[in-house]
Order: sequence, then structure tokens, then C-alpha cells
Amino acid sequence: MMNMTMVGVPEAVSVVARDRVVCFVDDELSAAALRKGLDGSNLVIRRGTIRNAIRMLETDTELFALVVDISGIDDPFTELERLASVCPPDVRVSLIGESREIIFYRELMEIGVTEYLPKPLTRDMVLDMLRPKLLGDVPSSQADRGGHVISICGAQGGAGATSIAINLALQLAEATKAKVALLDLHLQNGETAVMLGVQPGPGLRIALENPMRADTLFLERAAIDVNERVCLISADEDLDAQLDITEAGVRHVLGLLRQRFNYIVVDVPVPFGPSMHPVLMLSRHVLVLLEAEVTGLRNAHALRNAVTNIAGKDRVFTLLNRADRPGGLPRATIVKALGAEPDMVIPDLGKGMTQAVNLGIPALKHVRGLRRYLAPIVREITGVGAQPKGRLRRLLGL
Repeated sequence: MMNMTMVGVPEAVSVVARDRVVCFVDDELSAAALRKGLDGSNLVIRRGTIRNAIRMLETDTELFALVVDISGIDDPFTELERLASVCPPDVRVSLIGESREIIFYRELMEIGVTEYLPKPLTRDMVLDMLRPKLLGDVPSSQADRGGHVISICGAQGGAGATSIAINLALQLAEATKAKVALLDLHLQNGETAVMLGVQPGPGLRIALENPMRADTLFLERAAIDVNERVCLISADEDLDAQLDITEAGVRHVLGLLRQRFNYIVVDVPVPFGPSMHPVLMLSRHVLVLLEAEVTGLRNAHALRNAVTNIAGKDRVFTLLNRADRPGGLPRATIVKALGAEPDMVIPDLGKGMTQAVNLGIPALKHVRGLRRYLAPIVREITGVGAQPKGRLRRLLGL
């Protein structure tokens, strides 16, 4: 077995001092996950595989860490031998590939690879498993043990944020078998309960205005069962009600929910008042949802900046809804305005989405294709949904 001594860098070495973290990947999904998960480092992402990395290292070895893609390589260990011959011994080398076999993983660890991540890559996989080993950060899963908060923010009225929040919560529960809370913070004119055909329970406004009055019984009073795994927490306050939602109240309600639920999907009102800041700061994912319209593009840009200022840019994902709707802006215009491709895309799925709202039933039940388009979003949030491949599939009888 060859000796690839790639992990002996002293902890005190600075990423900036050692210049770059260079990544070679062959797909945009992996590039986006690395970009968000390694945000803040001196990061360079290039399209290619381990073979491209080898060619670079023949003339350029000024780097701190290297992440390379071995997808589609018939004999990765031969390529790793070539990599070891040109790579400085103190560079931390990590791999991305398609295999999910534990034996393959152990063989890589034995030859000195820092980490191996199977595709499809997600931001959280990079944050929790790769970032600590490359940059020394504490994994987010260790720093934060509560339920996973996902915020949905509509960049324009009628863009479908509430509908996506509802169906995402249902599919999260379906895919993970976990307990999911759906929290609608639109206390006036909130649409979540209407779309689900239920009456909001009491108590949410009281808890948000006065956290001292929100105890563990709050959930029993306020939560409505949507099904055996999903609960809705919402309100239906009068339009002339003078609300006094406090930052402490929002934080306390989220804290109670995170003790009881694995995932909390929050329909967040826009623009963000100070009381909404805890939601964004506690969110692992903030989905800024827009349609292909001028106002949506303008507002999405402002929303992304607001979320970045409050919570950091690694949490923000842009979701383009009804992407191919007739009369919408061309994709090239959207990409130019956003500065990049949307992170997530859902096409126009027809009148069934509107019918679901009018019938008070989740669109997942009868809108063809919605589940398929939500699946990449669920996978990004949970890491669940990738299919085992190769020999592992055969061993599992799949």
C-alpha cells in the first residue's frame, strides 16, 4: 500500500497563509455544495476530475488543501498513486465519488486521504464532514443539537412560498419518517391553514408576544396534526389587531419546537422585522423563492443580501418557482440578474397547484411531478434520497 502522508499539517497553519483550497469537480451540484460549505476560505473551484488536479500539481503546488472528483475513474487507486507523486506531503487531500461502499472508504482512509464524500453532495455534508477536517471548524451538527430549521421567504406576493412550504414539510416527513413542524409566522392573512383546510389553534400570538407564558403545553394547545408526522402551528389574528411580536418570543417558540421536532419549516413574512432575525439565524437553510418576473428578481436580490447580513451567505438558496411559466423572463436574464443559476428550480406544474389550494388539500396528493421536483430540495436539506450504487445495491438486494 502506498504512503500518502496528506494529513500531517500542524493545526496552527492558516488557510490564507497556505493560499488556496482547490477543488476539481465535474458537476455543478457538487460545486455549489462546496462553495457554500467551504464559504469563508480561500476557495478555488474548477471543473474537472483527479486527472485535471494531477496536471495542475505538475506546475502549481502552492495550496493548503485539495478536493478532487474521482467519479467515472475506472481505477482511482492508480490515479491516486500519480497524484501522490506530484502532491506535496502536507497538502490535505479529500475525494468525492460515486461509491458508497464502506470497504472502499476504509481503503482510502488507510492510504492517508483526509475525507471521502459520496455523491450527491449537499452543503450540510460539506459543513459537517469536510469543513472540520480542512479548516478546523466545529461541525454544525455538534454545535447545534436542536431540530433543523428551514425558512421559506417569498420574494413577491403570489410566488407560491406557502404552497412550497406545506408540500416541502410533507415530503420531508415522508422521506425521513421524522417529525416535522410547519410554522406559519404570518399571523394575519396567513394562508397555510386555509391551504390545508384546517382551523388554526390558539396560543401562537400569546407565545410570540410573551415568551414567559409559553410552556411545554403551548404545543399541545397550538399544534394541529396535519398527519401522523406533520404538525401545523399558525394563527388567524384580526387584520386590525395590534401585534407586538418580540424577538425573545420568536426565539422561545423556535426553541420549544426544536426540542420536539426533527425539522421545522417556517413560512417567514417579508420584509424581515427585527423579531424575525432569530428565525434566520437559527435556520440551516433559507430558501428565497421567486418567480421569473422583474419584481421577483429585484426583491430576491434584496432578500439574499438581507439574509446574508443577518445570518451569513452560506445559508441562502435561491428557488425559482414556475420557471417556465408563459410570459416569464428568459432564464438567461434571471441568471444574469442573480449572478448565478438558481440553486433550485420547480417548473410550472399547471392548474393542479391552484386547485389544491381551493380544495384545501396538499398538492403532493394529486399534482403530477411535484414530488420529483421537491426531491432535490429534500436531499439538499437531509442528505436522504440518494440511491446506493454498484456492489452495495446488490448486497442490499436493490
